Amino acid sequence: VVNNSVEYQYATAVGMMEDVGGNIRYYGADPNNYVSFNNELWRIIGVFNDIDDGNGNKGTRIKIARNESIGDYAWDSNDVNEWSTATLQTYLNGTYLNGLTSEAQGMVGNAKWNLGGSSTYQGLYAADYYTFERGTTVYSGRSTEWTGKIALMYPSDYMYAGDLSKCSKDGYNWDTDKTNCRDTSWLKNTSTTQWTLTPYSRFSNFVFSVYYSGYVNSNNDVTYSNASRPVLYLASTVEITGGEGTSENPFTLN
Repeated sequence: VVNNSVEYQYATAVGMMEDVGGNIRYYGADPNNYVSFNNELWRIIGVFNDIDDGNGNKGTRIKIARNESIGDYAWDSNDVNEWSTATLQTYLNGTYLNGLTSEAQGMVGNAKWNLGGSSTYQGLYAADYYTFERGTTVYSGRSTEWTGKIALMYPSDYMYAGDLSKCSKDGYNWDTDKTNCRDTSWLKNTSTTQWTLTPYSRFSNFVFSVYYSGYVNSNNDVTYSNASRPVLYLASTVEITGGEGTSENPFTLN
């Protein structure tokens, strides 16, 4: 599949693709990527390479997202786009994490999350976001990395979850072709706007969001309340032990 001059390998029979970083991801409107975690339905974003646990130990890790938002929260009630001190980060890695079952808590691994942002929001495709997210473009004084357990999806996660063989639009224009763009991404939410982890580097208080209509934009103040979908990397020792990945028979973990 070629999207904006970038060639990708797709395994269409199983709804999987390889991104520009060599990571394997699930894509499509509803692939069989459901997994039972914390006695809830979560979904596997993909299998990612060279994930650092914060101590320099790198490995291949499974990345999952909760199937549904946990509710609407401010990204940061203090109006600062710094994830390391954000009120949503504090909640997710405190109250929320502590509320998971003990089994689930034991499966969550520390990971180094990239906090690179962008000073523009137009003309960006999945590969562009992937590069920006791993870069060092941030508002003055902001962190470029954070180590912790629970965060949010990236814009690239949302876009790579779509079918790039059908969607030829940049992220800002995904809503102009909902059928082939937004509606082919299993990470969509057609009823509310979802937060992402990526800051808008031109301003001190904006981050990128995925709007319910399908497009990706940076014009979202961190004090607004938007859908918050926990995302995490499973510990490297966690294995898939059963299931078929369907919502009725999700993968099981051990």
